[in-house]
Amino acid sequence: MNGVSIFREMATEMPAVGLAISPEESVSEAADSTVHVRFDVCPTWLELALRHLSDAQVAQVARATARKGADENSKAGALEWEFEASIQSIMASSIALDAFCAAVQTKVPPPQSTVSQLREKRIPHHAEISEILRIAFALTTKEVTNLRLNLGEIFRFRDLAIDSSSKSGAPILHPELGAGSEWRFAYFRCENARLIVKATLQLIWELVASDKPKDSHVQKYIDALRSRLDRLRNSSALKVDAAETGPRTPQVTQTRV
Repeated sequence: MNGVSIFREMATEMPAVGLAISPEESVSEAADSTVHVRFDVCPTWLELALRHLSDAQVAQVARATARKGADENSKAGALEWEFEASIQSIMASSIALDAFCAAVQTKVPPPQSTVSQLREKRIPHHAEISEILRIAFALTTKEVTNLRLNLGEIFRFRDLAIDSSSKSGAPILHPELGAGSEWRFAYFRCENARLIVKATLQLIWELVASDKPKDSHVQKYIDALRSRLDRLRNSSALKVDAAETGPRTPQVTQTRV
């Protein structure tokens, strides 16, 4: 290659270089000195979650406006638009958590005994992530309990988003419409997407902003991630304008934060 494009989001590092010395030869490098690059996709997925959340907010307003009219096609279209943007925002949030955990795990792999135990017990995905983060960040029992609660709710929505069941059921009450709807439209709406994106950002931020890591590689990773997360936490998409969204009464679908 003639060159490598380095973006601000990329981390660069030099691989270890060994020396090969033989009695009849001069000193030579035994390893390639090519610069290695790594692009962290965790903040990328968080940015996508915020972008889709912003779309969901616009759709939410459109849905409220359409509801005042008599055009049923406009009402249905706005409801579907809010659903599509919200479900993408929620999925992006869960993938960001997976990406964060994967990046941390490469720095501090859990003991093989822990990995074997997790596989044998076949524990839920959110519990597995909790265990990996517990080890990497030396979390207390209380911190792990809170982590599991929030991860459990976020991944519950992720599982519902990919639910393969085609079984029909009775409509459930949509908290903002005050009328019955197919359950997915009640679950995957702007308000729940906002709660989940906010919880995801807060969860990762609390780990990144802590002084918990004992491993220098994990500390280096979260130091690089901190400034990007700080910018995302101030996104206007996370702010609620009650005048635009109207009354909100989340019920069983509210995320525990």
